[in-house]
Amino acid sequence: MKTINLLLISLLIPFTGIANNEKKVESNVKNVTVFLNSAQVTRTANVNIEAGVNDLIFEGVSPYLNTKSIQARGTGKYIILDVQYRIKYPEPQATIVSTLPQQILRGIKLLEDSLSDLSFDIENIYNKKEVLNLEKNVLLQNKFMQGNVDTIPELKDAMEYLRKQLNDINLELNKLNRQNYNLTKLQSRQQERLNELKAYNSHINPPKQESPKYQIVVTVSSDYPAQGKITLEYMVNNAGWSPEYDIRAEGTDKPINLVYKANVYQNSGEDWDNVNLKLSTITPNLSNNKPILPIQYLSYYYNNVVELCSKNRESKKDMNEAVAYGGASMQDEDIQLDYSKIPASNSAQYTQVQQTMTNVEFDIKLAYSIPSDGQYHKVAIQNYELKTEYYHYLVPRIDKQAYLIARIADWGNLDLLTANANIYFEGTYVGETTINPSIMQDTLELSLGKDRGIIVERKKNLDEQRNVLIGSNVIKSISYEIIIKNNKLFASNLIIEDQLPISQQTDIKIQTIELSNAKHNETTGMLKWNLKLNSKESKTIKFSYEIEHNKDKQLANLF
Repeated sequence: MKTINLLLISLLIPFTGIANNEKKVESNVKNVTVFLNSAQVTRTANVNIEAGVNDLIFEGVSPYLNTKSIQARGTGKYIILDVQYRIKYPEPQATIVSTLPQQILRGIKLLEDSLSDLSFDIENIYNKKEVLNLEKNVLLQNKFMQGNVDTIPELKDAMEYLRKQLNDINLELNKLNRQNYNLTKLQSRQQERLNELKAYNSHINPPKQESPKYQIVVTVSSDYPAQGKITLEYMVNNAGWSPEYDIRAEGTDKPINLVYKANVYQNSGEDWDNVNLKLSTITPNLSNNKPILPIQYLSYYYNNVVELCSKNRESKKDMNEAVAYGGASMQDEDIQLDYSKIPASNSAQYTQVQQTMTNVEFDIKLAYSIPSDGQYHKVAIQNYELKTEYYHYLVPRIDKQAYLIARIADWGNLDLLTANANIYFEGTYVGETTINPSIMQDTLELSLGKDRGIIVERKKNLDEQRNVLIGSNVIKSISYEIIIKNNKLFASNLIIEDQLPISQQTDIKIQTIELSNAKHNETTGMLKWNLKLNSKESKTIKFSYEIEHNKDKQLANLF
């Protein structure tokens, strides 16, 4: 028998020696790579490892992490055996009653006893009422009470007896109902008071509402105590970013500044405090399956072209955001600088663009804090200074005001994504457009709003208008003048467009007379002039044409 006991003990000793040693470690999120619809979180911790097998508990991780994406690596003399994700639910807590005052405890006991007595009293009343109602039914169903008697004296005695008994029964029922009402009312008051006393404990000792703890358990093994560093990486959902642009022009003599911004959001359940951000345009594919290249069918792309409508730039209210541009340079001289007037740098100056074979990454060198609130947080990515040509566009037949247009070349090499762009001119918001690099041409034209510095007037030249009858036809001579004046302090390039009508009938003939060197598209009838007006300079453009048609028919759509 002793031999068997010693054998059992010897077998148990090795198993008790290899039991894992659980230890919570303090970890912090250091780096986050935000993709368009997810994010990769990098969490690090310094660890002290005991000899043997250790379970290192990383708490506070996201409940929305992809368990298949968890990776662990470390530095130090130990071996990583396993990495697991688990949810630890809190233990249910019993209600604490030991802290209740004795007076309240006695009150609870008395009320509970009283309510118990009241329940019995109310039950007795119910039983008495049931007996009285039964007696009443027996009386009413008796054959003597229903008139089955032989003589009138007997009937009279029976009715008198019935009257007396019913009155006594009803009187007794009335008393019982009154007692039942009072007892029920008392029972209700005492129950309310008992509930108040029982709720007192929950007010002075509210139960702690603990949430589940989301953990990553890293199992490591070491032959002796060691120190090291462990880095965890995992993917989380409920996070992402979207691009946004500000296009700013401070004047027609300055280049356009493009501010590339990101709206970063996350609701992953863990805050990103003072982390290094990296924004990526890739969509992560967690599958290891080999991709299959589909057949590429080529066709035309059809898209509705929406004209950019700019708001009237009448208000000079400054809507500039607190974003500074440019910088200061200084030679080796003793120069006194007014630092309050030097533009402040922004985070876009601390962003490095890394382009790989598959995507573009923006490495933000400044630390950011993005709470888990699901709200957009703006991050400046890049500032681009773009070479810009400005001109004024005029269509005097429709609008007597000139539109300032910015033409930006070499647009396709900026690694932009499809997004909305807010347009500002001289600090005023004038509208928005959509930047879509996939369908954009090499040159982008943006309307910066109306410019009252260019005055235009279009009118008919009545002195040159005439109608001549030739047989059954009439020839109408029509002439227009377009007068443009540049009231600005600098020269301006202008593009002016007008039109000649296009005949849709064989018996309607149109002949040009004078076009003032306009480019004439005979298919559409469009006229286009490219001019340059110096400051305070005026110019008059004339164009005229003849229309020959049947004198007995009226022309439609003749403006």
